[in-house]
Amino acid sequence: MDKNRELHELLGLCWHEYNSETLNCVYCHKLMWRADSANPDYASDPRLVLREMKKRKDFRLFMARLMYYGDTAEAIDWDEDITIDLVLDTTGRLRDLAIKWLKE
Repeated sequence: MDKNRELHELLGLCWHEYNSETLNCVYCHKLMWRADSANPDYASDPRLVLREMKKRKDFRLFMARLMYYGDTAEAIDWDEDITIDLVLDTTGRLRDLAIKWLKE
């Protein structure tokens, strides 16, 4: 499964699939003008990960885990400013950490 889609669905959001006949999402029936702009790319813009995670009640715990406890599956340089490092990273590292957090 696409990791952007996986995170989106773990967040409880609809991953839109475009129906060219009705111009709607086949799942939630949201009107969509273009198929290519319907779903977010959490890897290329990690701010989107933070925006969606911030809506959750466990956002502070998620950030505390990133800041203080680290992640055993990911080699992160914890001496750097983790917020700036992850927000500027466009490889999907923050997205992947959010997926792991949501699965736990």
